[in-house]
Amino acid sequence: MDNRNIVKKHVLVISGDPQLLAEIKVELMPYFSVSMSAASSSALNVLEAYVISAIVICIGENSSKAFTDFITVFEIAKAKHIPLLFIAENVNEADETRAFAVGAVDYTARRHGAGDAFINRINLRISASEHEIAILSGGSVLPAPDEVSIEKSLNGKTFLVVDDIPLNRELMKAMLSNIEGLSVDQAGDGKEAVARFSDDPEKYAMILMDIQMPVMDGFEATETIRQLDSDYAKKIPIIALTAASLESEVKKCQEAGMTDFLVKPMSYDDLIVMASEYLSLGTS
Repeated sequence: MDNRNIVKKHVLVISGDPQLLAEIKVELMPYFSVSMSAASSSALNVLEAYVISAIVICIGENSSKAFTDFITVFEIAKAKHIPLLFIAENVNEADETRAFAVGAVDYTARRHGAGDAFINRINLRISASEHEIAILSGGSVLPAPDEVSIEKSLNGKTFLVVDDIPLNRELMKAMLSNIEGLSVDQAGDGKEAVARFSDDPEKYAMILMDIQMPVMDGFEATETIRQLDSDYAKKIPIIALTAASLESEVKKCQEAGMTDFLVKPMSYDDLIVMASEYLSLGTS
């Protein structure tokens, strides 16, 4: 069986803590397609654009804000039978009661090193939800977007791949060459990336930006692009390519104006799902 044709279930992770978002994303990426959101507006955009199989809500010290800010998300999840799973840094009875009151199917403590158990809990809740939907719809489960439709959404686009190591650029180009009609331009450092983008900004649908590079690193290149006198420069998706998901690096990515990040080595599925997500949300 060709596993490349199996599309992962899509999970939306919500948290106001950038470090926690990064940790959960890295934990889930081998098993699911993952979208992240720190705000209700972006979470609603993802819910509108995709078939979401589960929503994971990460609550920290300010749990009251999590429950009030995302009430509309909870209502949509309930209407669409999307399982809500809450994970808390500090479990308490009051938050547990509130979680189940807004429609949670699971409330548990965040346990580092217990990734397999967490994945199993999500899969269990997704299976239960799909069974419920099948019963309510007379036996048919809502279809998830397949890999073919995702690839079609990238047809005709041009990506700019920025990395100082030629082999890395070629590997990325080879990965993207699976998509018919998608073109790839390359830059060997941030300065070259800025120059290429400045010459023809709207040529590019997305920039895949390595972080550590000579001459000009990915942070400075992204800041420079965002400061260009162009509305498009401020909204083109710039995805950081990073070997780590440390809080300090994630924060620097956000401060520089990067849209999201992929941890190297990323899979083909992770790359095209993220690309499709941001392009379909109209950020380019």
